[in-house]
Amino acid sequence: MKITRRGVVAVGIVLTAALALAGCTGGTSGTPTTGTAAFNDAVSKIVNPSTAQGGTVKLLAADDCDSWDPQRTYYGWCWNMQRIFTRSLIGYETVNGTKPVLAPDLATDMGTHNADFTKWTYTLQKDLKWSDGTAITPMDVKYGIERLFATDVINGGPASYFIATISHPADYLGPYTSGDLASIETTADSITFNLSTPYSDFNYLMAMAAAAPVPYKVEGGADFTGANYTKRPLSSGPFKIESYTPTQEITFVRNEFWKQSTDKIRKPLADKITLTINSDVNDIDSKLKAGTADAKADNSIGTTLQSQVLTQPKLKKNADNPTTAFTRYFSVMPSVIPNLYCRQAIFYATNKAELVQAFGGTTAGTAAGSMTPPTIAGYSATANMYSTGADNTGDLTKAKEALKKCGQPDGFTTKLAYSTPSETGPKVFAAMQTALARVGIKITAATSATSSYYSSFIGSPANIESQGLGIAVAAWGADFPTGYGFWNSIANGATIIPAGNTDYPSLNDPAVNKILDAAPAGTSKDSDFRALDDQVMKNAVYLPILFGKSLYYRNARLTNVTSNNALAFGIYDFVNVGTGGK
Repeated sequence: MKITRRGVVAVGIVLTAALALAGCTGGTSGTPTTGTAAFNDAVSKIVNPSTAQGGTVKLLAADDCDSWDPQRTYYGWCWNMQRIFTRSLIGYETVNGTKPVLAPDLATDMGTHNADFTKWTYTLQKDLKWSDGTAITPMDVKYGIERLFATDVINGGPASYFIATISHPADYLGPYTSGDLASIETTADSITFNLSTPYSDFNYLMAMAAAAPVPYKVEGGADFTGANYTKRPLSSGPFKIESYTPTQEITFVRNEFWKQSTDKIRKPLADKITLTINSDVNDIDSKLKAGTADAKADNSIGTTLQSQVLTQPKLKKNADNPTTAFTRYFSVMPSVIPNLYCRQAIFYATNKAELVQAFGGTTAGTAAGSMTPPTIAGYSATANMYSTGADNTGDLTKAKEALKKCGQPDGFTTKLAYSTPSETGPKVFAAMQTALARVGIKITAATSATSSYYSSFIGSPANIESQGLGIAVAAWGADFPTGYGFWNSIANGATIIPAGNTDYPSLNDPAVNKILDAAPAGTSKDSDFRALDDQVMKNAVYLPILFGKSLYYRNARLTNVTSNNALAFGIYDFVNVGTGGK
């Protein structure tokens, strides 16, 4: 999943998850609660448990979501926001700690499957309704997933999982062009998926925002179908969208047709949740410190507030710095830098120590030697194919040797892309510019707004080549907590698409594809993903920078606060947060 962090990176992160707050304490089953907040408490606890209803949760973000359409969004923080107003067949009852736990959501149970995991059937709960009062039906679930096949209209999201898994004719192009998909069968209360390949972890797909229902053929109304559904998506969750002005604000109020009796995952308390878009990161931090805003919805706090939080106990007790399953990296593009040794020179010359500081220091993470993050199958603490020295400042001797092999002993020129607005983007660029200049590689900046950076700037192979984007800042978190959930969307050649592409360097390595294509059957071992990581690194297209952490700040007035760090996006669980009724 794409995870935006200070407007610089995106991870592909995470799932449409939700937290089950149990009983009157407001805590997850088996999750400790605490009434006296302390630093990092929300990582594994429910902070300030309460049952008080009412009030408005006030959130800020530096930019708008990539999309509010559940099938199109891929930013991790936007998957978190989707939990506020959308539901799917399966969700998560535990999102903090170290292990997320799946649970039924719209479905009555975890589904049934045949012996080889090629057929999955789910029964919908009774009395489920949209925010306009109409019934949510199996056809709505089917239609939402069919939309993922219309990649010319519904692009940018994690469609590749569904297209690679659900049986369909080669010429099926989604409901707008090809109508209904016969391999997804429905009755009055059930839905059955016939798969083209065994998939033992299919429930992980059903827990994604992309698996959320969409009103069959009606969508959001006559002017809000297809690509325009993002402007007025209907709600199946406890909140609905009251108003939305793109790039400015979105307001959620309670959905009067949602029933607590049908939702064992969410226990909402607030009457309203507002999200204000504010590109001034210093102003955001000022509002958070003053208590006029409750939290950032999209990423970690700014560097000025970070230093204050870490040195002032009164602020630090309301902050959290979880490690989550995502990796910050540079994508190095073969279409622009085709010579392997030229790409390797970039790897060796990179100063990861300076880049860690540019991203915020140790609160942002630790230098990474390979792509697979901790907690994901295939991770190795010692893997480091392109060592940048004991101090992580770069190996200039090896960089110069690689430049000679690529026929550019004096270096070459390329562009480095990052998204705006961004506090860290210019710092990352400056650090990389200085590091590469030591061996004669000159870079210039190429920027794009965060809202389009991943969909049409570096998410378009054609644009990468035409703009000459040799290096791009990015990050990726596991779409779900498996090796396949981390790697498939960024490394399987079958996922490459013209727009909204997440395999940014268009990697299409048969050895990598073979491992990923075999993974859904459930027979892959950790060693297979360790071999996959090594094979990807041999291609020198993904340059790992650090394994990610983020520093979050929560207003002391918030109740029932926990972090989603068991999943890749790690932000607070806003659907269940309260304000003490104020």
